[in-house]
Amino acid sequence: MTLLTALLNATVALSTAKIPAKRQSLIILILLIIASANSFLHLWFSEASEHSTNIFVTIIASGIVLSNRAHWTASILFNWVGWITISVWLELALIQHFFFAMAMSTLLSWFAHLARKKLVTKQIELEIERDLAIQHELEAKAATETKSAFLANMSHEIRTPMNGVIGMIELVSQTELNTDQKNYLATAKRSADSLLIIINDILDFSKIEVGELTIEFVEFDLEQFFVELIHDQHFHARKKGLTLALSKGDFHHKHVVGDPYRITQIMNNLLSNAIKFTELGGISVHYDLVTLGDNLQLKVEIKDTGIGVSETALPFLFDSFSQADTSTTRKFGGTGLGLSITKQLCELMNGDISVKSQLNQGSTFSFSVRLKPPRQTHKMASKPPAPVSFEGLQVLLVEDNEINQEVMLAILKGLDVNVFIANDGLEALATLSHSQRLKFDLILMDCQMPNLDGYEATRRIRAGEAGEIFSHIPIAALTANVMDSERVKCIEAGMNEYLTKPVEIEALKSVLVKYHKQAPAQH
Repeated sequence: MTLLTALLNATVALSTAKIPAKRQSLIILILLIIASANSFLHLWFSEASEHSTNIFVTIIASGIVLSNRAHWTASILFNWVGWITISVWLELALIQHFFFAMAMSTLLSWFAHLARKKLVTKQIELEIERDLAIQHELEAKAATETKSAFLANMSHEIRTPMNGVIGMIELVSQTELNTDQKNYLATAKRSADSLLIIINDILDFSKIEVGELTIEFVEFDLEQFFVELIHDQHFHARKKGLTLALSKGDFHHKHVVGDPYRITQIMNNLLSNAIKFTELGGISVHYDLVTLGDNLQLKVEIKDTGIGVSETALPFLFDSFSQADTSTTRKFGGTGLGLSITKQLCELMNGDISVKSQLNQGSTFSFSVRLKPPRQTHKMASKPPAPVSFEGLQVLLVEDNEINQEVMLAILKGLDVNVFIANDGLEALATLSHSQRLKFDLILMDCQMPNLDGYEATRRIRAGEAGEIFSHIPIAALTANVMDSERVKCIEAGMNEYLTKPVEIEALKSVLVKYHKQAPAQH
């Protein structure tokens, strides 16, 4: 019997991993009953009361390993019935003494069983919480991916027609116009730019939400940066009869490393608000640079003599879609996202922003961002001036939107670029395949197109499907999607450059000039 029990225990031990969790308690109960039966046989054949101790051990073990109340009760009853039957039948000595020991073993087993049951219950609760947390994490990830996809599509759907609107305005402004027409066009341009600012605010806010907005680190001249920035805002201040003053602290670092584009975004948000909400007086800007260990901290203070903010509105000023009150929105416009984005941009650059204000007495906004000193060996990159003419440059424009085709065609022809048009990825592949003698210097590739999108078309070109001669041709993405993940997707597909719609002519020129140098060698 002892050998059989040992073999059974060894078999169960080896196959533990294969036993379902629901059956484990029942298997343990069977093993305990077999162990008890083995103890009963020893007690029966030996007729020695001291062999009852093996039964005590089994009873205590039942409480330690069994959390199932029914299984524990069955084990305890089996042991009690077996022991009482054998003890009475054989009239064993010291039965009262061992009865007390059995009772004490059962009591200990009960407390052990309660502790075990509590432990198992807690473990089950933790597993449920873990599963729920994993489920929520997966749902949140799926929601983020859905939001990201939605933003990518909305960005494309909104910015594509905006590219047509702004592009056409730019083209018309280059023609001969009378004074009234110039004024009408200037009004249309301002309206388009205002709409684009709102679109960019919403997209930036959404990019921050889904973790798509990244901070760049480039070297720039801090003093020149502020002088140019304030110069650009002087026009808007003078239109309202306001003064705009700039002052700097006493610091020695002329060049710094950081993200000038995002700092410009912060400054423009704060300055445009200061000008918008100030009717009399002016705005003053003071900036300083302090050393912070191995880093630098830029501190900026912007004071205005405007309408101010009430104490009740101050705590909510940096909340999303928030303005001081609804009458402010009606009178001055805006989405209420500017300050929320500004705060998040400051935090992304390891800084912060605060405000002090009194109603009808003006406001003072103070913000800080972390910068780095430049490397001693690092030289600031200077962009060569883009040529006015790109004569001889052969470009294949792959674009499905007819209005955008017209805009890009006019812009490129205005720069003396030879342009060929393909309406989608399949047509681009066909054009390249049948143009082995015509050496294109650059492809401007839209990304979202019917039949074959820009990503797959690029992959096929790189794979040589359009001919080995074009497998390494420079390809610039021309997309209305401004998400950072889109840039990565384009590069991974094999594109070399990345242009966003509405296309800025200077950005387009900077891409064209790279490959214009190569053009003479290819013809």
